Amino acid sequence: MTDEFATELHRRATAALKAGRGDASGQSERIPIGQYTDEAMARQELRLLRRYPQPVAASASLGLPGAWLSLNHLGTPLLLVRQENGQIQAFLNVCRHRGARVVAEGSGSGAHAFVCPYHAWTYRPDGALRGVPESFGFPSLQQEESGLRRLAATERAGLVWVMLDPLLSGSDPDAHLGSLMTHLESLAGLRNPVGFAPRSYEIEANWKLLIDGSFEAYHFKVAHRETIAHMFENNTQIIDEQDLNRRLYLVKSNFSRDEPGADGFEPRRYGNLLYFFFPSTTILVQPDHAQLSSLEPLGAHRTRVHEITLIPEAPATDKALAYWEANVALYRRTLEEDYALSESIQAGFASGANDALTFGTFEYSAPRFHAQLRQQMAAVPPAH
Repeated sequence: MTDEFATELHRRATAALKAGRGDASGQSERIPIGQYTDEAMARQELRLLRRYPQPVAASASLGLPGAWLSLNHLGTPLLLVRQENGQIQAFLNVCRHRGARVVAEGSGSGAHAFVCPYHAWTYRPDGALRGVPESFGFPSLQQEESGLRRLAATERAGLVWVMLDPLLSGSDPDAHLGSLMTHLESLAGLRNPVGFAPRSYEIEANWKLLIDGSFEAYHFKVAHRETIAHMFENNTQIIDEQDLNRRLYLVKSNFSRDEPGADGFEPRRYGNLLYFFFPSTTILVQPDHAQLSSLEPLGAHRTRVHEITLIPEAPATDKALAYWEANVALYRRTLEEDYALSESIQAGFASGANDALTFGTFEYSAPRFHAQLRQQMAAVPPAH
């Protein structure tokens, strides 16, 4: 983190506290509830998400060459393999013969080949088709063109990011993650953190309700009064946008109490940095670690949440383990408060009480996200 960034953040936080409000823009806006309930829209959004980098695993879960991980994400079967050169390659876990899943869900090490359980077509760790039993039956097979379909992938901030649309295999995920990812990795402990306590669970709410809640601190003093409200200034957020991505600074209450000077200002001591990578990933940076939350829509009314805690190194003692587990527990309790409210909002849509949700001027980042989402969806090619 540069001194210039810290100094500018100090200036903006000081100005926000003097004004008694965080960043704001425009007039209040309304989002029709159909944006959260329409199943056809949810299917289109899922297609859009597959066109952007998704964090699907911690890099540390594939430690050595030959390590592999088979999983589903956004309804897509994936196979991740650490190559001999240390890079991770991502493939669609689908046989090019009759479409069976090649590798069952799970993980392993020392892979030399992957054998389809249907007809034993065999693939090398780099995805190339190595062997076909009774190959004489396929006189027109072009073996060099029949390997597993490769997907665009990169490793950033201790995570494996994959673009799940095979038509975008030649794209650069790093270009989408942009300068905010570079800035995130400049923070102490976040260039190559260790993934800790990965977990997933399902919420009875539209994924965009969860995104809405991450873009403002207006709800902290009420929704989080039993957990973290005392730690933060009321309704004070500072927002920077980089293309479709953004970074929020959530100012803590110790800023006004300690009145730190601009020289040597430590942003992570006096606030949380929240990085949002369009369209569905947030990384919350705390003083000594970060928390990843990635959203997987399961329809208009249901979302699967994936979380990973990013820590500087694997816990080597029981004391260290207990410390990180306590951090995970606090994060979970706080997010459970948000998710319970999102579920109550989703359940209330059918009542007819509202035809739209209203957002104030200091909640402007959420309506802007919705506008950007609609714009990006309009550019998605038609389904085949």
